[in-house]
Amino acid sequence: MWKYIIKYILTLRYIKLLSYISAKHIQESRQESHKRRYTYYYGFQFIYGAFTKFILLILLGLIFNILPQILLVMFSFVSLRIWIGGLHFDSYVKCAYISLLTFIIVALSAKYIYLNQFVSMVIFLFIFSIILKYAPVEHPNRPLKNNDKIKFKLIALIALIVLFLVNIFSDNIVIKNSVPYGALLSGIISLPFISKIK
Repeated sequence: MWKYIIKYILTLRYIKLLSYISAKHIQESRQESHKRRYTYYYGFQFIYGAFTKFILLILLGLIFNILPQILLVMFSFVSLRIWIGGLHFDSYVKCAYISLLTFIIVALSAKYIYLNQFVSMVIFLFIFSIILKYAPVEHPNRPLKNNDKIKFKLIALIALIVLFLVNIFSDNIVIKNSVPYGALLSGIISLPFISKIK
C-alpha cells in the first residue's frame, strides 16, 4: 500500500487527480459543457505543477543551503523564459525532475563559482544576441502572431536590461552572481539545438 502511495507521489500523478477534481467541480458548479472541463483541467495542471515545483525548489534550497541562490536563479530565469520560450519536454514528470536537477546545479554554481563583472557582461551580451536572433521560440501549443512575436521580443529585451542593471548596481554578491546564471540558463534552453530536445 505505502509503496503504491510513494510511487503515486513520485510520479506526480496526484497533480492530474487534483486537476481533474478541481476542473470537474468548477465545470459542474457553473453548469458548463464537458469541453470547458478540459480547459480548466489543463489550467489547474499548470497551477498545481508550478506550485509543486516551487515547494520542491524551496525544500531543496534549504537542504543544500542554497535557498537565496535558487530563488534568484529561478526569478531571473522565469523573467526571461516567459518571453523567450525554448525547451519543452514531452512528459511533465521528465520536465519537473530535469528542471529541479538543473536549478540545483545552477544554484550550486552560483554559490561556489564566482563570475566577475567582465564575465557577467559577456553572458548578458550573449543572451542579448540570442533574443535578437531566436526569440520568441514558438511551441505548437502556443502559436504566435507576428505582432505577438515583436511584443515578446521587446519585453524579453526590456527584462534582460532590467536584470543587467540589477547585476551592475547591486552590492550584494549573491544577487550579482545568481542573476547572470539564471539569465544564462534561459538563453541556453532557447538555442535551436537545445529547444528541439524532447
